[in-house]
Parts: sequence; structure tokens; C-alpha cells
Amino acid sequence: FPTRRSSDLTMTLPRPRRYEIHLWSWCLDSDSLSGDAGEALLNDAEKARSRRFVTAVLQQRFVAARSRVRALLGAYLGRDPRGLAFVENEFGKPRLADRPDVHFSLSHSQDRALLAVSEGLEIGADLEGVRSVDHLGLARRYFHRNEVAAIERHADPQQAFFRIWTLKEAVVKALGTGLLIPLDEFEVSIEAAQPRMVTPPPGASAAWWLYLAPGDYCRALAAPAEGEVGLIQRTV
Repeated sequence: FPTRRSSDLTMTLPRPRRYEIHLWSWCLDSDSLSGDAGEALLNDAEKARSRRFVTAVLQQRFVAARSRVRALLGAYLGRDPRGLAFVENEFGKPRLADRPDVHFSLSHSQDRALLAVSEGLEIGADLEGVRSVDHLGLARRYFHRNEVAAIERHADPQQAFFRIWTLKEAVVKALGTGLLIPLDEFEVSIEAAQPRMVTPPPGASAAWWLYLAPGDYCRALAAPAEGEVGLIQRTV
């Protein structure tokens, strides 16, 4: 073989792909699409589903969430949001019928909502309002034993529980398998400032990008990514 300099070898190696995730956040109760303007963007099935909620507040929040998803995805694609068609996999994860390369994940808690959007990268988003729950009991029942230990030794065990919970839910949403994969079969770590995947879900990618924003509402993102991931956060 001909002799090559190390610099020549470096130039021939493929560069890792760079992904970009857009994370949108908004308040469902004050969204301009929470009323008639939002309902006008929905299809008949979505309108029928909204009417099955038992309270007006829950109905309004559903309309605000679904219509805003349509509006944002329509803006990305340069299309009328009313014409977007969605399909679901066997576990209920939605995607655009004619643009499977555009991935998105919606999550909402009380009056807050998140939408993560990415092209070419499966993404999962989760949002949870921190509240009083039996955090240790739930963790011991559902989480990996090392995650339970991390919660028990944390200065704020309840906050630690919600950080791990949102991360694990985001991972499950990224995989699009529902709870087919038990939550105790993979492990995430919140020990450092940047969360990381310690043990990936069975059969899933070994490389994961994780994002966590703790607070009164915990926000988490997860993506099975081997390349560089950039995050752009925006508010409606």
C-alpha cells in the first residue's frame, strides 16, 4: 500500500453527522390556538377526541396542544397545517404520513407543553411538574437499582426522582415502543451536570444524547445519536 501521512488519513475519514433539535415551549391556557382558532386546524377525529374530555379546561388544553403541533410542523414544512396527515406505529407514536424523516415529540403537564422537532433523528421529549408523590416507592418498583440508590443519597430525593423519571420517559418516547421495554432494564445517570446513558435499553443504540432542565417542571430530551447534537430552544 502507498505510504500516507497521518493528515491525509484524517481527511479521508467521514465526519460525524451533526443533528439539530428545536425545542418549543408554551402555555396551553394562554395560547392563541386554545379556542376556535385552534379547533379550525384540527381534523374531524381530533375534534371528536377533544369533545370526549370531561372538563372544558382539559378540552381547551388538548386543542391548544394539537393545533400548535400542526401550526409549528406546518411552518417547518411550508404547508397548510390543516392538510398534515399523521400515522401512528403499533405503540401509538405519531409521525407525519409523507415525511417520515421529520421527527417530533410532544409532552405536556398541567398547563405547560413542549414540542421537540428534528430532521433525521428520532427524538423523545418529556415534561413533568414536580409534585408530592411516593417517589421512593415508585422508584423501587420501576427503576434500575442504581437509579434508586442515586435517589436515596440525593440531597433532594423528590427532585432526583423527577429528573430520572423524565429522562427515562424521554428515552422510551424516542424508541417509540411504549412500555414494551421495562424501565428497570436501562439506566440513566444524573450524577454530573450533563445526564448520560449508563446502560442502554436492550436492542437499542449504545450512543445516546440526553438533555435535562430541572426545576418546578422537569424537562428532558433523549435521542439515539452518534453524531453531534445542537439544541435550539424557542418559546411560542
